[in-house]
Amino acid sequence: MDRDNESIYLLDMTRCQPADAIGTDFVRGRWTAVDFSIAAGAGKMLFSGPDTQAPPVQLDPEVSGWYHIFVGTYRYFMQPDYCLLLKLSSDRGYSRAEVETFRRDKDLVAEEMILGQTDLAEAYWKSADLSGEEIIFHRPTVGQQAEKTTNISYIRLVPLSAAEQVQAEADRQPGDHRRLLANYDGGQNTLWAHASDDEMRDEFQALAQTDVRSVLWGCARSFATYYPSKVASNVKWSYGLPGIMRQPRLAIERQRQHDFDSLRSAVKCAREIGIDIYPQMRMSGEQLPPNHLDYSGPGEFQQQHPEFRCLSPEGYRTRHLSQAFGEVRAKYIDLFREWVEDYEADGVCIVFCRSWPYVLFEQPVLDSFKAVHGIGMQDIDYLDERVLRHRASFLTQLLRETRQMLDQVGEKSGRSLRALYVIPAEDYSLTPNPDLGPFSHLLMHAMDVETWVGEGLVDDLVVHIQDTGDPAGNAARQTLATYVELAQGTTTQIHADLYPRRQSADSMRVRAMACYEAGVDGLSFWDSHGRAMRLSGWAMHRLLGHRDELAGMKPFADSLFRRKPLTTLDGYEIQSDFCLPSDG
Repeated sequence: MDRDNESIYLLDMTRCQPADAIGTDFVRGRWTAVDFSIAAGAGKMLFSGPDTQAPPVQLDPEVSGWYHIFVGTYRYFMQPDYCLLLKLSSDRGYSRAEVETFRRDKDLVAEEMILGQTDLAEAYWKSADLSGEEIIFHRPTVGQQAEKTTNISYIRLVPLSAAEQVQAEADRQPGDHRRLLANYDGGQNTLWAHASDDEMRDEFQALAQTDVRSVLWGCARSFATYYPSKVASNVKWSYGLPGIMRQPRLAIERQRQHDFDSLRSAVKCAREIGIDIYPQMRMSGEQLPPNHLDYSGPGEFQQQHPEFRCLSPEGYRTRHLSQAFGEVRAKYIDLFREWVEDYEADGVCIVFCRSWPYVLFEQPVLDSFKAVHGIGMQDIDYLDERVLRHRASFLTQLLRETRQMLDQVGEKSGRSLRALYVIPAEDYSLTPNPDLGPFSHLLMHAMDVETWVGEGLVDDLVVHIQDTGDPAGNAARQTLATYVELAQGTTTQIHADLYPRRQSADSMRVRAMACYEAGVDGLSFWDSHGRAMRLSGWAMHRLLGHRDELAGMKPFADSLFRRKPLTTLDGYEIQSDFCLPSDG
């Protein structure tokens, strides 16, 4: 796609309409036009800052037929938070685009992808038939994203060859490459402050016509929910907290002012684009001050029942509910039933790679251990395999009860409901682990994954790998092979979380191939709501279900992102040694 000799550069964004929505001053109700030039020519970019209330503007590309569409954006390096909304006039929702920046210390990218202080970022957006289409630009207006600046510098169009058009149309069709899971861990609920189906469609726009099979929709932290549950209490955020904690409170308040049910809307929007949806929870405990009690979870149920807390070996209370109590498990089953019965979701998802402990040394655990083993559990080493497996049996019981409920509701409604669980590939807690084989770290936190798989309690097992330092994915391949072997001959499918969140498109391709070589059934993307805003990365993400074609997709991956050095900006020779981008 990187064919500059065939490219059409749309450099003058003041061609956008309505014309009276664009000016040369930073004023409310308008975009601000600024002169710039790059090697391809001179143009005018548009800015819109927070509180400007700039309206959507639309650009007629004045072409027909199929084109690859690239988006050029500028980010002033001292104000890094930028976000652009864009769509074709026929799109149901907006795509979201952040200026693509990468970090040398954490992201898997080549040096040539690191933006300099005077570089534009050019990212591939999508391929489309532009006949009769206009490109619409907008800025975030509510939620945390409304605090960001918006820029659109230029559009580059590359005509598709006949073969590319055939491929582009084929990629939009459902097929056996629908093997991806998009994990929305909960941040989406407050970043954008959804309060209507149209706003929710923007969230799902990135998933349409992709290899994504299912979305894992974060909507609960224990018994605190982001939607108006009849079983649990609603998420609360305390007054008086700054920044990142203040915006979620405002988002939740906006949803309630509009009487908006975010889960019902999410299920509706997922159905519209033909993907499954699994409400997802973290089994959160109370947060420490100043975020305690009101922040996110665990909801009023825990506050009302301190007797259901996990206990240390010495009997001290922890911040988490214990699955050793039948009342706790029954409450969770009621919540899960609400998801699949009242909201008609496709199953349930629990994140087990966060928010432990789940079972410790509560009285029901101690009593039943002594009844089984004839000795006190506190009288032996807490790393003893008998102790670990006994603790894990209570969490396994929750999964058995979940499976039973899903089968009952599924049989009644004529649906096949699935149980999906996210587990950690490695232990990133500070607790020691016994040497009991490859799943020791899971047993330490009451997760008996061997029993889960053996009893058919889990349909989709997502292995959460936070490895970032192995570009070839060799370590991930070895780790995943263990889980693939565990699932052989069972009904459980294994999915690998593709990390890190930010990496080059080609790095994603290489690491995805390593996961498939290990034998996984599919891939999962943690924090998809953030990944989708990095256009060039998402362009690769959306096709990673094409398992057998990945080896030949390096040229495609390498064409998705480019740095474009500015020659001038606002009349200044920006690359000059005598005109620095900032005077400090």
